[in-house]
Amino acid sequence: MSSAAPPDRLSVRNVVRRFGGVVALAGVDLTVNAGEVLGLIGPNGSGKTTLVNCISGVMPITSGNIALEGHDITRWSRVRRAKAGVARTFQNLQLFRDLTVSENIEVGVNAADRADRKHEVVRELMARLGLEPLARVVVSQLPNGHQRRVEIARALAGRPKVLLVDEPAAGLNDAETADLRVLLSDVRAEFGCSVLLIDHDMSLVLKVADRVQVLDEGRVIFVGLPDEAFQQKNVVEAYLGIA
Repeated sequence: MSSAAPPDRLSVRNVVRRFGGVVALAGVDLTVNAGEVLGLIGPNGSGKTTLVNCISGVMPITSGNIALEGHDITRWSRVRRAKAGVARTFQNLQLFRDLTVSENIEVGVNAADRADRKHEVVRELMARLGLEPLARVVVSQLPNGHQRRVEIARALAGRPKVLLVDEPAAGLNDAETADLRVLLSDVRAEFGCSVLLIDHDMSLVLKVADRVQVLDEGRVIFVGLPDEAFQQKNVVEAYLGIA
């Protein structure tokens, strides 16, 4: 007897989000498979960050359904989702700028109820993300690329099943973006978590993502392989702003 296929790591079905009379998400479906990097792209105002906010519990959805490994988390609080395995980073760095690298990661460990192994977990994360030499450095003294790495380390402290990464290449130079590309690939391989990646840097997304999903005006207009996305007329038109 064949066993049933495992549920999707993350499943978003027919999600709508309205702000008064404005429809930011108009029935969005999205699936992230186990161990996959899914790139979520689209022009400004297409609803990408709104969708991540809804998935992470920062804002409620108007209607629809969100599931993590088959468990309906639609009405769960942000904290409960985080403890269940949904972690995120932010477009604008959300670090404690007056704390050191290790102290920032400790915040993530404590939030994940892993305080009993705090020092061990912090050391492990710093080692695996190449942050050990910077442990005692105050994060405000670090370049943006290293700060992004610290934020990702903090998000990984809770051993997430899904990591939502919002515009990680914002403010990075070419060398830092190249390092970030390697880091995101390593996160998927070493930590076993799925990654939902938003970024306007197409060189990053198209090289890291297994699949891409394109949003435009709150609607899905393409799902498929990265190399195929910009071969689609509607995707090109969305980015160029032409009909």
